[in-house]
Amino acid sequence: MSDPTDSSFSHAERDHALQFDPVMRDIPREVRNILQPVRLEGESHFQFRCHPGVACFNACCANIEIVLTPYDILRLRRRLNITAETFLYEYASPYTLAKGQLPVPLIRMDEETGKCPFNTPEGCSVYSDRPVACRYYPIGLALMRPDTANANEEFFYLVKESYCLGHQETTSWTIDSWRKDQGSDGYDARNKGWMELILKRRSAGDEVRTSMQLSEFFYMASTDTEEFRRFLFQSSFLERFDVPEETIERLRTDDEALLDFAFDWLKTVLFGDKKVAVRPEALKRKAERRAAAAETESDPEAT
Repeated sequence: MSDPTDSSFSHAERDHALQFDPVMRDIPREVRNILQPVRLEGESHFQFRCHPGVACFNACCANIEIVLTPYDILRLRRRLNITAETFLYEYASPYTLAKGQLPVPLIRMDEETGKCPFNTPEGCSVYSDRPVACRYYPIGLALMRPDTANANEEFFYLVKESYCLGHQETTSWTIDSWRKDQGSDGYDARNKGWMELILKRRSAGDEVRTSMQLSEFFYMASTDTEEFRRFLFQSSFLERFDVPEETIERLRTDDEALLDFAFDWLKTVLFGDKKVAVRPEALKRKAERRAAAAETESDPEAT
């Protein structure tokens, strides 16, 4: 990455780059080297076009880590007409984020070629249902929560790899028009709750660990709607959480609503945000069990 104080930058570019720098520190050096260190907003302009006529066509679909969001998985397993469990087994690998210690799925690249399993000589075989990371390219989305702000801050940056000839094309875009054209804005709306969870967990700091049980719940709820639905309706979940009847009926068949509910529930169990209310009788039973356990520990002969 170029030094943002370098004289080749304009004053405005240097200011943007320096604002961007705190986020850049968390990005691996080999990735930072291909990012243009200028903070972009919705109306910022760039030029780019990818098509089979460029010599580098498909080159960006290999040797890369692509995180699959919950909505990515939902769209892809519908496209392939397989269960979420089968999709995860055949096409994904779990990966634990360094900051936040939350598990996320990555697309499993071909071991021999390093290529995405959906890549063909003609292009992406699941193009209309491709992951949001692919829709954004060559734009990156950055989310951060400043220490002095309650709301998340969103901005964008340009990914400019040396082999990519798409940047030499003359088609001009704004960030907003590119997101709309590629459909990434719609994906962002569906993944908003999941992204907020990851960002909030990251902001807690490296010293805060996520328990194994909560990590497993997070992975299940954000990757496998079918398993999460079984968890809701075949366990004691509805005895412990107060869910309105109309919501329960919607969750039986609506996968998108189920994802939204999963994110709210995860905010409740991970951060105590009370997005999903706990039934008073469940709290009472839990308190009674704790009291009984404490009494047993203090009087070993009681067993």
